[in-house]
Formats: sequence, C-alpha cells, structure tokens
Amino acid sequence: MNKHVATVHLENGSLNFKSMIFLGLIVTGIFVGIFSSFFGVGGGILIVPTLYTFFSFLPPQAVIATSLTLIFFNSIINTINFMKAGIRPNFSFLIPIGIAMVIGVVLGGKVTLLLPPKTIKLIFSIFVFAIAIRTLLVKLKDVPSDDWSPTTDAKSKVISITVGLIGGLVAGMTGLGGGAVLVPLFITILHIPFRFLSAYSNVCMVAGTFAGMVTYLIQPTPVFVFNYEILEMGQVGFVNFSIVFALFIGSSLSSKLGVKWVQIVKPATSKKLFAVLLIIISIKIFVSAQFS
Repeated sequence: MNKHVATVHLENGSLNFKSMIFLGLIVTGIFVGIFSSFFGVGGGILIVPTLYTFFSFLPPQAVIATSLTLIFFNSIINTINFMKAGIRPNFSFLIPIGIAMVIGVVLGGKVTLLLPPKTIKLIFSIFVFAIAIRTLLVKLKDVPSDDWSPTTDAKSKVISITVGLIGGLVAGMTGLGGGAVLVPLFITILHIPFRFLSAYSNVCMVAGTFAGMVTYLIQPTPVFVFNYEILEMGQVGFVNFSIVFALFIGSSLSSKLGVKWVQIVKPATSKKLFAVLLIIISIKIFVSAQFS
C-alpha cells in the first residue's frame, strides 16, 4: 500500500448514525465558535479530540489538517466580529508575528509527516498540560487597556517574532491553531491586556493556519472509506472539507457570543477557566494515545 493511501471504515452506515455525526460536529462547532472568540485559542483543543473520537481511524495528519482549516475560516470571522465590536488590532505589530507563525506552521507540518501517530498525540497532550499549569501560575498584570499600545523597539520585535515562531510550530504539529500557545505568551511575555488577547490571537492564527492548511492540501489525497459519500467527496489532500463545513456551521452561529463575553467576564476568571479546559483536554488526549 502506498504510504499516502489508507483504507478505513466508519462502522454503522445507517442514516440516523450519519445524522448524529453531523449533528455532533455542528454542536462541537458551536462550542468552538464561543471558545475561539472568548479565549482566543482557535478551537483546536476541541476540534482535535472530537475528530479523534468520531473518526478514530483517521491518522493525526488528517485530524490536524482538518482542524487547521476550520480554524483558518473561523479566525477570519472572529477578527471581523472583534473589529465590528470596536476592538481593532494593531496590524503593524502583528504582521511580523504572523509571518513567524507561517514559518513555524510549515516546519511543524513537515515534522508531523515523519512522526508516528502516538508520538504526535503525546506531544499534543504534554504541551497542552504544561501550558495549562503555566497559565494557572502566572499573575495577570494590571495594564490599562484603553491607553495600551504594543512596544516596538528591536528587542520587543525579536521577542514577538519568537513567540509567533513557537506558536506556529505547535500549531503545525498538533492542529491547535497556535492560540493555546500565543495567549499565555501574550499574557506573560508581551503583557497584552486581556481585552485584546483574543482579537490579537485570532489575527495571528489567520496567517498561521492558512500556511498549515496549504501545507496539508498539497499532499497526495489519501483514501479514507467512511461509508458516507459526502465525507469521502470532501477529502482533498489531508483536509476533509465536509467535516470543516459541518463544524463551521456551528462556529459561525456562536462567534459573536464569545466576543461579547470577552468584554464582560473578569480576566482572572477567564484565565482559570482557560487553564481548566486545557488540563481536561490534555488528559483526554494522553489517555487516547495509550491505545493508539
């Protein structure tokens, strides 16, 4: 068998079962829309474990590629919603970070094509757990959000670019989108006020996930037998656009709600919720890796 071809089966081909899968994807998308706009994490921490659960036969490369593609479209919608709400990112500050993310995503994507599935899952779970602990321990600085503007000296630019590169590497290797890395680093290193965190993270993820999506799209298309024609027709490279579409239906419905919550919920509360979410997801993926 060619290394780009894998024949797999989706058990139970009944119409009701198929409908339940699509409904499950749409519901997942609704949570992704809220979490990505509220926490600024892209939604990969929900998409990746969901796809591993619904389609356990899919290799991590297909799960990661599909996750990054959904996050790309979702981040565009979130950015537009933030700008409509009056939260306008400083694009001159974010462009170097976005470029660094693109480089990191491409490198991370190439690494995943060389690593076994279990290793990728373990990297995902351990990294997310470490980020969760770091987020719980860090103290939010009292930075005035109304008067805040990013520092643009040479040292700050180097640090910002490094942050983008790290976020991109993790995005390309795990399908997270980079937000789970960017947000804690934005807090602890760049000291971006909480009000701007999600908006700035989503702008960076547009660039990073686009690079990741293209990296996986240009790969030879694998053969995945879902016993469901719509899903099989949606496979292009390692990206399944049928799955992306179902998730996007849900995320587009809930994105504005997360944007509203950003302006209401206290930063300290949001930080704790974010950390707990990461811990739960990391444990789930670590356990699933043991049975890969």
